[in-house]
This record gives sequence, C-alpha cells and structure tokens, in this order.
Amino acid sequence: MKNNTLRHKATAISPANIAFIKYWGKKDPKLNIPFNDSISMNLSGCSTKTVVEYDPTFRNDLVIVNGTEVKDDKRKRVVDFLDIIRKMAGKKWFAKVVSDNNFPSDAGIASSASAFSALALAGSRAIGLELPPRKLSILARLGSGSACRSVFDGFSIWKKGSGNNSSYAVAFAKPNFWNLVDIVAVVDAGTKKASSTEGHEAATTSPYFKTRLNELKKRIPALKKAFLARDFGKFGELVEEEAISLHVAAMTSRPPIFYWNKGTLEVMETVFGLRERGIPAYFTMDAGPNVHIICLDEDSKRVNLALKKLQFVKFTIINRPGKGTMLLK
Repeated sequence: MKNNTLRHKATAISPANIAFIKYWGKKDPKLNIPFNDSISMNLSGCSTKTVVEYDPTFRNDLVIVNGTEVKDDKRKRVVDFLDIIRKMAGKKWFAKVVSDNNFPSDAGIASSASAFSALALAGSRAIGLELPPRKLSILARLGSGSACRSVFDGFSIWKKGSGNNSSYAVAFAKPNFWNLVDIVAVVDAGTKKASSTEGHEAATTSPYFKTRLNELKKRIPALKKAFLARDFGKFGELVEEEAISLHVAAMTSRPPIFYWNKGTLEVMETVFGLRERGIPAYFTMDAGPNVHIICLDEDSKRVNLALKKLQFVKFTIINRPGKGTMLLK
C-alpha cells in the first residue's frame, strides 16, 4: 500500500488566449523568445484543467491528456518541462500529470497555451514552489510561448525581451475593461496538418517576414491606442489586418503552410457580409483553420446566429474576457 503522506498534489485551470497581435517565429527556439511583442485576450470558454501529483515512490512520469496516456514527442515535451520545475525545486520526484481540455486540442485554438500555463502553476505549486506572476509567466513560456499570456486575468501583453528573464507577459487590462466577445467558429476540430512549432520554424524563410516585423512597429502602438480608446472599428481593422499578415507569412514560407480551408473562407466571407449589413464584426485566426470572430456583446447573438447557419461551421464557442491561470482547491 502506498503512503499517501508522500504525495504532493495540485490542480490548476488556465484559459486559452487569442492574440490580437501575433507571435510568429522564434528568435530563440530553445527559450521560446519571439521577434515581437504580442497582445492577447484570455478566453472564458476555452480552458485546460491539469492535476499534477508528485510521489517519491513513482518510478517514472505518467502523462494523461484528455483520458489517453500520451507517449513519444508529446510526452517528452511535458517531461522536459517537469524537469525544469524539478531543477528549480531541487527535487527529483516523478509525477503523474492528468490534463483535460473543454475545447478541441491541436486545432489552432491555443490549447498549448492553456495546457502549459496550467501545468506551470500546478506543477510548481505541487512541488512546493510559490512563484510570483512574472516568474510563473516566464516558466509557462518555456513550455509554450503563448502560455505566458494566459497567466493574467483579461488582456495581456507579452514583452519580447532579450533573454529568459526579460521575456514575459504583463497584465494589460482587466476582463471588465471592454465588453468584447470572441466567438470561435469551429470548422475543423481535428489535429491541424502543420503544428505551430513547424510554422514557427519556417516563419523566417518567408520573404515577407521582415516586412511584417516592420509593419508591426506601427501596428502594435496603433492597436494599443484603439483598444484603450475602445475604438472598435479601428481596433477590429487592425486585428483583421494582423491575422492576414501572419497567414501571408505562413503561406510564403518554405515550405509554404496553408492553415485555411473551405470553412475558414466561408466564415471570413460571412464576416465581410455582416459588416456590409451594419453589424460590426472582425475575424482573426491563429495557426489553424478555425476562425475567431471579435464583436461587441450587444451584437454577439446576431453574429453567432449567422455563423451557426453556415455549411462548414460544426459548432461555435462563445468567449468573453476570462480569468487567468488559477489554482483549484
């Protein structure tokens, strides 16, 4: 019989996030340090719950994701991250990790962001570390770059920095700052053909990549200004422009990566049509085919109804600005 007093356990829940200004391409692939700052909103309806249990009697790490034990590269990624935590704590305990998403995994809806931010908090707390928000953000970034933005409530800015200790996210605005709604139109719930990691690796091969970085020098301050002024029209234009910019870089990389499919284009056309009818809505996408439609709360029902009527939309997920990573009792 196992001695339960040897066990050290913690549970955390963390949101996925949608980036208004994207992270694409890694200046330092090992440390997940980006070429530019990014800005995001945590999603109230897309989250990962992770339980981490250390026990000195365990003989290896066990990783279970959405009810299935994972092996190979996915397991290695988690184990490597646990090794970082173990080194920080000065302990060599093995762990059991059980992680569950309430939204499709590996489909371009930032499941790695919610997964590694939850793992960072549960994994560090279970082993006895109490990290302040900045250090937790830095730790989460080592697992998945965008995970550093999920730590804080509402809206976050990831400061690119120049090294491990200077690249982290900070809070930008509280959840109630603006009544934005993000509706995810899921057109493909399966695993995307090219992972975000592959996309980041290929990003700098695009002849457009340097142009994109130059454009961001103006786009980032312009988006901050529009956000803080709650100028939805200008904000939406910049969000949409940024999404297209990322995908142009992906499509022109070597090899080219095409994340869009018929459903993606159908949703984009529908958003254009909504605006022509006087309903302000704008689209954005991360590295995947599924589309995030940004609108104001008062328009969200009409936007969602229009999306659910589309041929290729399987279902929608309605999000508002959400809480950041937190422990569960």
